Amino acid sequence: MTGHRSIRASALLHENRMGPGFTAFSLRGLTGYALDPFLNFDDFRMSVSTFPPHPHAGFSAVTYMFEDSPGAFINRDSLGDRSRIGPGALHWTQAARGMMHEEIPEAPGTVCHGLQMFVNLRSDHKQAPPRAWHVDPGQIPEVKPHAGAKVRVLVGAFGGATSPLRDLYTKITLLDVSLTKGVRLQLPISDPTCVVMTRAGSGALGPQGQTPLQTHQGLGLAADGDHLTLIAGPAGLQLLLAAGTPIGEPVVFGGPFAMTNQADLEAASARYRRGEMGRLEPSF
Repeated sequence: MTGHRSIRASALLHENRMGPGFTAFSLRGLTGYALDPFLNFDDFRMSVSTFPPHPHAGFSAVTYMFEDSPGAFINRDSLGDRSRIGPGALHWTQAARGMMHEEIPEAPGTVCHGLQMFVNLRSDHKQAPPRAWHVDPGQIPEVKPHAGAKVRVLVGAFGGATSPLRDLYTKITLLDVSLTKGVRLQLPISDPTCVVMTRAGSGALGPQGQTPLQTHQGLGLAADGDHLTLIAGPAGLQLLLAAGTPIGEPVVFGGPFAMTNQADLEAASARYRRGEMGRLEPSF
């Protein structure tokens, strides 16, 4: 390995509340650091149905239910999919040209704790037909480099293990890392964009533990090395690592759509109004 990646930007996640049944700690950007190809990260807790059927277009919506989540989601979409996103499962919705979906708690009142992230698509992929993938917990490979360290390979590859997700338009790496008290772990990361989001516990980043880490912290790493080192604190450390290659195109947002220009954004809205993104009757 040639060098440890330095930190370009760091911030605490912003807490958002939407009624009594939904809270999220969100990362929408880091000052001086482009999240590209990622658009956002949300560490959410949902216990009641909050979002009725809604459209997406121009990106992929990814839902990962943490292994320690008490509850599960039921996902439905206009492609005809109905999947249970239980603890440890992942659902990838590549909305592209546009589709409708709904995710609600399987058992109202039971907290569902997970990650939702939006991953951008290149302009030529934004017009592709939509598609969805589902990965059950037992299909996600786990790597245990040594005692007290576990890495779930949600997307991409790590430690000789490869995620079963295939044919994604935007190639990324997404790892769920868990370390027990005092454990050190070195992760090789070559992608230019690398974002670390802590979700529980505390610890440090760097070969000598130079940078403290706390719960609900987001960091953007510079592309000046090929690995990073994590050290868990007294309560252990749980975090998500997302890495990829920047798309390098403008992003124009309009509600649930993300396009590269205003004309394409207006065209997506028109497709939705005409019903071309499908139909999905609400379940609540």
